[in-house]
Amino acid sequence: METTHNNIIDLSYTQLKELVSSLGEPAYRADQLLWWIYGKLATSFEEMTDLPQSLRQKLAEAASLSGLTSVDEKISADEQTRKVLFRLDDGRTIESSLMLYAATGSSRERRTVCVSTQVGCTMGCSFCATGQQGFERNLSPGEIIGQILYFMRLVGAEQKNNEEQAPARRPVTNVVFMGMGEPLANYEKVWQAVVTLNSKHGLGLGARQITISTVGLVPQIRRLAGESIHVELAISLHAANDALRNKLVPVNKKYPLSHLIPACRDYFKKTGRRPTFEYVLFQGVNDSVNQAHELAHLLERMNCQVNLIAGNPTACKEFTPSPMKMVLAFQKILSDSGISSTIRVSKGVDIEAGCGQLRSRWIANSSTP
Repeated sequence: METTHNNIIDLSYTQLKELVSSLGEPAYRADQLLWWIYGKLATSFEEMTDLPQSLRQKLAEAASLSGLTSVDEKISADEQTRKVLFRLDDGRTIESSLMLYAATGSSRERRTVCVSTQVGCTMGCSFCATGQQGFERNLSPGEIIGQILYFMRLVGAEQKNNEEQAPARRPVTNVVFMGMGEPLANYEKVWQAVVTLNSKHGLGLGARQITISTVGLVPQIRRLAGESIHVELAISLHAANDALRNKLVPVNKKYPLSHLIPACRDYFKKTGRRPTFEYVLFQGVNDSVNQAHELAHLLERMNCQVNLIAGNPTACKEFTPSPMKMVLAFQKILSDSGISSTIRVSKGVDIEAGCGQLRSRWIANSSTP
């Protein structure tokens, strides 16, 4: 059952203007309000000093500007990954990550927030900590955006305190919907959050700076291709044949590769955004030479990118990370077949920053007598 929130961040731009109008205020007050929320990162109506006191009082009575409460936090040894467990208003918990990437010759400096879209997940992927937690509910747009605002305030404060940091930079440069849950299973709320992230009235992030990841919900991928904002699309693939993918990603039984791959090809045709296929490599599971050739054949003549990732170590002995020599051999086969690929280094391994791991520890500790 969905939880009803009276949080102003849950409102779309149109809904916010309607609220302001219902309070007897001119429409431009909505733009002022949004500037305080997304530009000044205000945490209360009282901070919005250029709004009349009477309006601030009416807003406080009609809505809330509640944020998320941090209840646990882990920072990696290299200080490039920060994982936070948040408590929601109803007591449930979700987790998010901030990942820092230094500028390289081919890419700019990035500060990426990985957000959750559900409490738990229905997909049941066998190697994923979140998938083993079960599903509780969808997140609201405000709960999704609240994760980003938290890190924006955090990074902004750190930048302000660093006297050598000049000029000021955008606190968050990228948002990836790759945290807990399946984003496309919470389509309406996720899309409203995307619109706010992209809007000049919201965070003003470019469509290329927003990535939605999915295990392969084909109807929603096709719907996404028809939206006015063409975000980046990432597919959690992990296997190039149905037999293995059925075991790793059970939704493949409903949307097999013969349906998924054409939908991804069409996504590129309609949006001009080439899909990225995430392929997490587990030793002895999906990292063999034959499986690399299978993947190359599956993606033959497709304009796409493959991200190869050695799996995060977990307590499950069935899924151990592939050694780097296997990852490199796998990549060479793709390269020789004309498939563009990148080896992604798992960030935050020392703090078990993989999806759902922090929450799993929290749940286990909370249930210990």
